[in-house]
Amino acid sequence: MKMPLFNIFVFILSLFSMHSASANIVQPKGAVCVIGDGSHVVLVEELITGKLSLPGGTIDKERGETPQEAAEREVWEETGLVVTAKELLIEDETAAIFRCVSESDIVAFDLETINGLFRIPSWFAPHYGIETEAVYLSEVYKIPENKYRYPGQLPLLQQWSLDTTSAENKILWVTNLVDQAPKVHQFELDLLSSLRAKIDQLPQVVTLSVKTIFTLINETGKEGFFYFFVIIALVYFGRNSALTLLFGIILSIVLTGLAKQGLGLPRPFVYIPQLQLTEAVGFGMPSMHSMLSVVIYGTFYLILKRLSLPEKILKRYACIFIILIIGQSIARVWLGVHFVSDAIVGVCLGGMVFYHFSNMQKKHGDLLYQVIGSLHFWLLLSVVISGIAFIMAYVYYLYAAAICWGVVAAIACSKPKVINDEKVKLIALITIVLSVMLARYGVNYLLTQVEASSLNVLVIRTIGNFTVIFGLFVYAAWLPKVIENKFAKR
Repeated sequence: MKMPLFNIFVFILSLFSMHSASANIVQPKGAVCVIGDGSHVVLVEELITGKLSLPGGTIDKERGETPQEAAEREVWEETGLVVTAKELLIEDETAAIFRCVSESDIVAFDLETINGLFRIPSWFAPHYGIETEAVYLSEVYKIPENKYRYPGQLPLLQQWSLDTTSAENKILWVTNLVDQAPKVHQFELDLLSSLRAKIDQLPQVVTLSVKTIFTLINETGKEGFFYFFVIIALVYFGRNSALTLLFGIILSIVLTGLAKQGLGLPRPFVYIPQLQLTEAVGFGMPSMHSMLSVVIYGTFYLILKRLSLPEKILKRYACIFIILIIGQSIARVWLGVHFVSDAIVGVCLGGMVFYHFSNMQKKHGDLLYQVIGSLHFWLLLSVVISGIAFIMAYVYYLYAAAICWGVVAAIACSKPKVINDEKVKLIALITIVLSVMLARYGVNYLLTQVEASSLNVLVIRTIGNFTVIFGLFVYAAWLPKVIENKFAKR
């Protein structure tokens, strides 16, 4: 009887030991791939952080995914490359890093970027424009340290590249991929390329002037410029008008974002990298800048129309806005970030919104602005945009939702102040613009002081958007009272 009891005791003890040992085994949270040819390595530019890193991500343990499977899946989602995870290079609680081999040649453009990188076509990757901004091939010793998310990893990366087994991947260098574009885009690419070539043949002064003009026009489609329009409306036309403009911005961001992901049509520089003269992310059709221009300038025109201005003055404003809309669309095409068809579709979408809003203004008048400026409207909009952000997992929808919730909080916490004195309006405008610029600078500075992780950037930008828009409307309601009281004391 003693022997069986002893055996049972040893068996239980061995089970306990096995459990303890397994508990002590390091379980990595993520899996990463090193894909190289002995001198180059594949890198992804993250959409959220803007930093370069090796392709990889979190292991889905709920599905029983192994580190190798996770590495292969993440590479496909981020780069569009189908790889096999082979040798385990290093493993800790953070990640398991594998040497991976692509099942096909890695296609890369032979045009070197400013940072010494070579773009890899990746518009067909599932997470293109959602998680990754671009995919690059870089010489291991030329990876910019200030641009790389994990600088301490670079010496190891250089060491791994010396291994002869890393040369299993083959690079296929190409000049362009025009033949991969849809027929209509092939025609537009040939047209834009030939036009650029003709302009480049002109004197350098002319070439530089054209580029400068289009770059300046392109700035009118940036976030900061439309913030300025909202502030002007807030100070000179009231909170409801400003919120109507802001609603137009949110609507344009959401509609174009949904359309871009649904259509999945790349930008011109995806096929010919030489065309790109300014930054752009994700897919191209429809052009958000073109739609925003029509919606914002159109709404601003309707706000001016409510003031019963003379028809002659309204026509002047209309001509200026039309020129800005056309100029913005042409600039985006010239700078190589949109096809002509992208801009046309963007203008048409904006025109539809403007047409319906114009009809609603004729029918309902001031009631329309009162509804859009109400707490219930923005509360409903915040819930809808938050739901879309949750379902689509798209970072810009999250930022838009933060702006909406900022408006909700501002409406709940403050009452709008009507400014009648022109001098007070001007002082308030300048003060608010400078304050918003300072706040936005503070958010960007804070991002440089923290670790460039996706979570940190998401939290800071989301809170930043909420705080800036909340502060903008609350500050605009409080500031005029302060200015007027100071004038009254004099």
